[in-house]
Amino acid sequence: MRKPSARYVEAIAHSRSACAVAALVLCAALGGCRSLGSREPVSESVAMGRQLTQQGANSMERGDWKRAESLLERAVATSPSDADARRNYAEALLHRGAMQQALAQLEQARKLTPGDPGLTVRTGEIELQLAKIDRAEELAEEALRIDPKFASAWALRGRVAAARGQPRKALADYQRALGYAYNDEVTVQLAEAYRQLNQPEQALAALQSVADRYSPGEEPQRVLHLEGLALSALGRHDDAARVLALAAQRQRPSADLLCHLAEAEFAAGRTPNAQYALQQALAQDPAHGPSRALTTRMATASRPIMR
Repeated sequence: MRKPSARYVEAIAHSRSACAVAALVLCAALGGCRSLGSREPVSESVAMGRQLTQQGANSMERGDWKRAESLLERAVATSPSDADARRNYAEALLHRGAMQQALAQLEQARKLTPGDPGLTVRTGEIELQLAKIDRAEELAEEALRIDPKFASAWALRGRVAAARGQPRKALADYQRALGYAYNDEVTVQLAEAYRQLNQPEQALAALQSVADRYSPGEEPQRVLHLEGLALSALGRHDDAARVLALAAQRQRPSADLLCHLAEAEFAAGRTPNAQYALQQALAQDPAHGPSRALTTRMATASRPIMR
Protein backbone atom coordinates (compact mmCIF):
# COMPACT_ATOMS: atom_id res chain seq x y z
CA MET A 1 0.00 0.00 0.00
CA ARG A 2 1.40 3.37 -0.97
CA LYS A 3 1.65 5.86 1.88
CA PRO A 4 2.28 9.61 1.78
CA SER A 5 5.99 10.49 1.64
CA ALA A 6 8.05 11.56 4.66
CA ARG A 7 8.12 15.13 3.30
CA TYR A 8 4.33 15.12 3.06
CA VAL A 9 4.04 13.92 6.67
CA GLU A 10 6.43 16.65 7.80
CA ALA A 11 4.43 19.25 5.89
CA ILE A 12 1.08 18.39 7.40
CA ALA A 13 2.62 18.46 10.89
CA HIS A 14 2.29 22.25 10.65
CA SER A 15 -1.50 21.99 10.25
CA ARG A 16 -4.25 21.47 12.82
CA SER A 17 -4.29 18.13 14.59
CA ALA A 18 -6.48 15.24 13.50
CA CYS A 19 -8.25 15.41 16.84
CA ALA A 20 -9.36 18.96 16.18
CA VAL A 21 -10.69 17.94 12.79
CA ALA A 22 -12.60 15.05 14.33
CA ALA A 23 -14.10 17.37 16.92
CA LEU A 24 -15.23 19.81 14.25
CA VAL A 25 -16.76 17.01 12.20
CA LEU A 26 -18.70 15.87 15.25
CA CYS A 27 -19.93 19.41 15.78
CA ALA A 28 -21.07 19.56 12.17
CA ALA A 29 -23.06 16.40 12.66
CA LEU A 30 -24.80 18.10 15.56
CA GLY A 31 -25.79 21.05 13.42
CA GLY A 32 -22.76 23.36 13.70
CA CYS A 33 -20.67 24.64 16.61
CA ARG A 34 -18.05 27.15 17.56
CA SER A 35 -14.50 26.50 16.37
CA LEU A 36 -11.92 25.43 18.95
CA GLY A 37 -10.32 28.46 20.56
CA SER A 38 -12.67 30.81 18.70
CA ARG A 39 -15.93 32.61 19.42
CA GLU A 40 -17.07 32.37 15.81
CA PRO A 41 -19.34 29.45 14.87
CA VAL A 42 -18.11 27.00 12.25
CA SER A 43 -20.28 27.16 9.15
CA GLU A 44 -21.87 24.04 7.78
CA SER A 45 -19.79 24.29 4.58
CA VAL A 46 -16.51 24.54 6.52
CA ALA A 47 -17.41 21.57 8.71
CA MET A 48 -18.46 19.54 5.67
CA GLY A 49 -15.26 20.49 3.85
CA ARG A 50 -13.16 19.28 6.77
CA GLN A 51 -15.10 16.03 6.91
CA LEU A 52 -14.53 15.45 3.19
CA THR A 53 -10.84 16.31 3.61
CA GLN A 54 -10.46 13.74 6.37
CA GLN A 55 -12.23 11.10 4.29
CA GLY A 56 -9.99 11.93 1.33
CA ALA A 57 -6.85 11.66 3.46
CA ASN A 58 -8.03 8.29 4.75
CA SER A 59 -8.57 7.11 1.17
CA MET A 60 -5.01 8.15 0.27
CA GLU A 61 -3.67 6.12 3.18
CA ARG A 62 -5.56 3.09 1.91
CA GLY A 63 -4.19 3.63 -1.60
CA ASP A 64 -7.61 4.43 -3.07
CA TRP A 65 -6.37 7.47 -4.97
CA LYS A 66 -9.32 7.78 -7.36
CA ARG A 67 -11.79 8.05 -4.48
CA ALA A 68 -9.42 10.35 -2.62
CA GLU A 69 -9.25 12.76 -5.54
CA SER A 70 -13.04 12.80 -5.89
CA LEU A 71 -13.56 13.49 -2.17
CA LEU A 72 -10.89 16.17 -2.03
CA GLU A 73 -12.21 17.90 -5.14
CA ARG A 74 -15.57 18.11 -3.36
CA ALA A 75 -13.84 19.36 -0.21
CA VAL A 76 -12.22 22.24 -2.09
CA ALA A 77 -15.49 23.11 -3.83
CA THR A 78 -17.36 23.00 -0.51
CA SER A 79 -14.80 25.01 1.47
CA PRO A 80 -12.46 26.93 -0.87
CA SER A 81 -10.69 28.66 2.02
CA ASP A 82 -9.55 25.39 3.63
CA ALA A 83 -5.80 25.11 3.03
CA ASP A 84 -5.71 21.49 4.21
CA ALA A 85 -8.27 20.52 1.58
CA ARG A 86 -6.16 22.10 -1.14
CA ARG A 87 -2.95 20.58 0.20
CA ASN A 88 -4.41 17.08 0.19
CA TYR A 89 -6.10 17.61 -3.17
CA ALA A 90 -2.72 18.58 -4.60
CA GLU A 91 -1.25 15.26 -3.46
CA ALA A 92 -4.07 13.34 -5.12
CA LEU A 93 -3.55 15.29 -8.35
CA LEU A 94 0.18 14.62 -8.22
CA HIS A 95 -0.44 10.91 -7.92
CA ARG A 96 -1.99 10.83 -11.38
CA GLY A 97 0.59 13.23 -12.83
CA ALA A 98 -1.50 16.41 -12.97
CA MET A 99 1.43 18.52 -11.83
CA GLN A 100 0.28 21.94 -13.03
CA GLN A 101 -3.12 21.49 -11.39
CA ALA A 102 -1.44 20.34 -8.19
CA LEU A 103 0.88 23.33 -8.24
CA ALA A 104 -2.09 25.67 -8.59
CA GLN A 105 -3.71 24.09 -5.51
CA LEU A 106 -0.50 24.41 -3.49
CA GLU A 107 -0.12 28.07 -4.43
CA GLN A 108 -3.69 28.73 -3.30
CA ALA A 109 -2.99 26.90 -0.04
CA ARG A 110 0.13 29.03 0.48
CA LYS A 111 -1.93 32.18 0.14
CA LEU A 112 -4.37 30.87 2.74
CA THR A 113 -1.63 29.94 5.23
CA PRO A 114 1.36 32.26 4.75
CA GLY A 115 4.44 31.29 6.70
CA ASP A 116 3.97 27.52 6.38
CA PRO A 117 7.42 26.06 5.53
CA GLY A 118 5.98 22.66 4.67
CA LEU A 119 3.72 24.07 1.97
CA THR A 120 6.55 26.23 0.69
CA VAL A 121 8.91 23.28 0.34
CA ARG A 122 6.27 21.05 -1.26
CA THR A 123 5.61 23.75 -3.84
CA GLY A 124 9.34 24.01 -4.48
CA GLU A 125 9.63 20.27 -4.97
CA ILE A 126 7.01 20.36 -7.72
CA GLU A 127 8.68 23.36 -9.35
CA LEU A 128 11.94 21.40 -9.39
CA GLN A 129 10.21 18.42 -11.03
CA LEU A 130 9.02 20.85 -13.69
CA ALA A 131 12.68 21.93 -14.18
CA LYS A 132 12.02 25.40 -12.74
CA ILE A 133 15.27 25.33 -10.79
CA ASP A 134 15.49 29.04 -9.93
CA ARG A 135 11.94 29.08 -8.59
CA ALA A 136 12.60 25.94 -6.54
CA GLU A 137 15.66 27.59 -5.01
CA GLU A 138 13.66 30.71 -4.15
CA LEU A 139 11.10 28.58 -2.32
CA ALA A 140 13.78 26.61 -0.46
CA GLU A 141 15.34 29.86 0.75
CA GLU A 142 11.91 31.22 1.70
CA ALA A 143 11.21 28.13 3.80
CA LEU A 144 14.58 28.47 5.54
CA ARG A 145 13.80 32.08 6.40
CA ILE A 146 10.60 30.85 8.03
CA ASP A 147 12.35 27.98 9.85
CA PRO A 148 16.16 27.70 9.55
CA LYS A 149 16.02 24.16 10.99
CA PHE A 150 13.41 22.82 8.60
CA ALA A 151 15.05 19.65 7.28
CA SER A 152 12.99 19.39 4.09
CA ALA A 153 14.04 22.90 3.07
CA TRP A 154 17.72 21.97 3.33
CA ALA A 155 17.03 18.79 1.35
CA LEU A 156 15.27 20.78 -1.37
CA ARG A 157 18.20 23.18 -1.54
CA GLY A 158 20.49 20.18 -1.93
CA ARG A 159 18.42 18.80 -4.80
CA VAL A 160 18.54 22.20 -6.48
CA ALA A 161 22.35 22.15 -6.23
CA ALA A 162 22.41 18.60 -7.60
CA ALA A 163 20.24 19.67 -10.54
CA ARG A 164 22.79 22.39 -11.28
CA GLY A 165 25.65 19.90 -11.27
CA GLN A 166 27.05 21.09 -7.92
CA PRO A 167 27.50 17.85 -5.93
CA ARG A 168 29.73 19.40 -3.26
CA LYS A 169 27.13 22.05 -2.41
CA ALA A 170 24.39 19.41 -2.56
CA LEU A 171 26.38 17.24 -0.15
CA ALA A 172 26.63 20.05 2.39
CA ASP A 173 22.90 20.77 2.21
CA TYR A 174 21.98 17.09 2.55
CA GLN A 175 24.20 16.85 5.61
CA ARG A 176 22.42 19.84 7.15
CA ALA A 177 19.05 18.25 6.40
CA LEU A 178 20.05 14.95 8.02
CA GLY A 179 21.42 16.82 11.01
CA TYR A 180 17.91 18.07 11.73
CA ALA A 181 15.90 14.97 10.78
CA TYR A 182 16.86 11.56 9.40
CA ASN A 183 15.29 10.61 6.09
CA ASP A 184 16.02 7.58 3.88
CA GLU A 185 15.54 9.43 0.61
CA VAL A 186 17.88 12.25 1.62
CA THR A 187 20.48 9.69 2.73
CA VAL A 188 20.32 8.06 -0.70
CA GLN A 189 20.75 11.47 -2.32
CA LEU A 190 23.71 12.07 0.00
CA ALA A 191 25.25 8.83 -1.26
CA GLU A 192 24.73 9.90 -4.87
CA ALA A 193 26.57 13.15 -4.15
CA TYR A 194 29.45 11.18 -2.62
CA ARG A 195 29.52 8.96 -5.73
CA GLN A 196 29.69 11.96 -8.04
CA LEU A 197 32.56 13.32 -5.93
CA ASN A 198 34.42 10.01 -6.39
CA GLN A 199 34.07 9.05 -2.73
CA PRO A 200 32.66 5.50 -3.07
CA GLU A 201 33.52 4.44 0.49
CA GLN A 202 31.36 7.20 1.96
CA ALA A 203 28.63 6.47 -0.59
CA LEU A 204 28.64 2.79 0.34
CA ALA A 205 28.45 3.53 4.07
CA ALA A 206 25.44 5.82 3.54
CA LEU A 207 23.64 3.28 1.35
CA GLN A 208 24.26 0.40 3.73
CA SER A 209 22.83 2.48 6.57
CA VAL A 210 19.61 2.76 4.56
CA ALA A 211 19.58 -0.91 3.54
CA ASP A 212 20.03 -1.97 7.17
CA ARG A 213 16.67 -0.37 8.00
CA TYR A 214 14.86 -2.95 5.85
CA SER A 215 14.29 -6.65 6.35
CA PRO A 216 16.43 -8.88 4.11
CA GLY A 217 14.85 -9.08 0.68
CA GLU A 218 12.92 -5.82 1.07
CA GLU A 219 15.67 -3.30 0.30
CA PRO A 220 14.60 -0.78 -2.38
CA GLN A 221 15.92 -1.43 -5.86
CA ARG A 222 17.48 2.03 -6.13
CA VAL A 223 19.44 1.55 -2.91
CA LEU A 224 20.84 -1.77 -4.12
CA HIS A 225 21.61 -0.32 -7.55
CA LEU A 226 23.65 2.53 -6.10
CA GLU A 227 25.29 0.17 -3.62
CA GLY A 228 26.40 -1.98 -6.54
CA LEU A 229 27.90 1.04 -8.30
CA ALA A 230 29.83 1.97 -5.16
CA LEU A 231 31.18 -1.57 -4.86
CA SER A 232 32.24 -1.51 -8.52
CA ALA A 233 34.06 1.78 -7.96
CA LEU A 234 35.92 0.15 -5.07
CA GLY A 235 36.99 -2.73 -7.32
CA ARG A 236 34.81 -5.25 -5.47
CA HIS A 237 33.32 -6.67 -8.66
CA ASP A 238 32.04 -9.98 -7.24
CA ASP A 239 30.14 -8.15 -4.50
CA ALA A 240 28.91 -5.58 -7.01
CA ALA A 241 27.54 -8.27 -9.33
CA ARG A 242 25.81 -10.01 -6.43
CA VAL A 243 24.12 -6.82 -5.21
CA LEU A 244 23.17 -5.66 -8.71
CA ALA A 245 21.65 -9.08 -9.43
CA LEU A 246 19.53 -8.67 -6.30
CA ALA A 247 18.49 -5.21 -7.47
CA ALA A 248 17.43 -6.64 -10.84
CA GLN A 249 15.12 -9.09 -9.05
CA ARG A 250 13.26 -6.44 -7.02
CA GLN A 251 11.13 -5.16 -9.89
CA ARG A 252 11.45 -4.73 -13.65
CA PRO A 253 15.07 -3.55 -14.03
CA SER A 254 16.01 -0.62 -16.24
CA ALA A 255 18.45 -0.92 -19.12
CA ASP A 256 20.93 1.09 -17.03
CA LEU A 257 20.75 -1.38 -14.14
CA LEU A 258 21.17 -4.38 -16.44
CA CYS A 259 24.11 -2.72 -18.16
CA HIS A 260 25.78 -2.04 -14.80
CA LEU A 261 25.20 -5.68 -13.86
CA ALA A 262 26.82 -6.75 -17.13
CA GLU A 263 29.82 -4.51 -16.45
CA ALA A 264 30.28 -6.01 -12.98
CA GLU A 265 30.00 -9.56 -14.29
CA PHE A 266 32.48 -8.82 -17.07
CA ALA A 267 34.94 -7.23 -14.63
CA ALA A 268 34.58 -10.30 -12.40
CA GLY A 269 35.54 -12.53 -15.33
CA ARG A 270 32.10 -14.03 -15.95
CA THR A 271 31.62 -13.15 -19.61
CA PRO A 272 28.59 -15.44 -20.24
CA ASN A 273 26.72 -13.79 -17.35
CA ALA A 274 27.67 -10.38 -18.70
CA GLN A 275 26.42 -11.28 -22.18
CA TYR A 276 23.10 -12.47 -20.78
CA ALA A 277 22.59 -9.23 -18.82
CA LEU A 278 23.48 -7.22 -21.92
CA GLN A 279 20.94 -9.13 -24.01
CA GLN A 280 18.27 -8.23 -21.47
CA ALA A 281 19.32 -4.58 -21.47
CA LEU A 282 19.22 -4.33 -25.25
CA ALA A 283 15.90 -6.16 -25.39
CA GLN A 284 14.47 -3.35 -23.28
CA ASP A 285 16.19 -0.57 -25.19
CA PRO A 286 17.90 -1.56 -28.47
CA ALA A 287 19.41 1.94 -28.73
CA HIS A 288 20.83 1.98 -25.18
CA GLY A 289 24.23 3.60 -25.73
CA PRO A 290 26.15 2.22 -22.71
CA SER A 291 25.00 -1.33 -23.47
CA ARG A 292 26.01 -1.07 -27.11
CA ALA A 293 29.41 0.33 -26.09
CA LEU A 294 29.94 -2.50 -23.60
CA THR A 295 28.99 -5.04 -26.29
CA THR A 296 31.71 -3.63 -28.53
CA ARG A 297 34.24 -3.59 -25.70
CA MET A 298 33.53 -7.20 -24.79
CA ALA A 299 33.78 -8.29 -28.42
CA THR A 300 37.13 -6.53 -28.75
CA ALA A 301 38.43 -8.14 -25.55
CA SER A 302 37.48 -11.61 -26.78
CA ARG A 303 39.41 -11.34 -30.04
CA PRO A 304 42.76 -13.15 -30.12
CA ILE A 305 45.82 -10.93 -30.20
CA MET A 306 47.50 -11.04 -33.62
CA ARG A 307 51.27 -11.59 -33.58
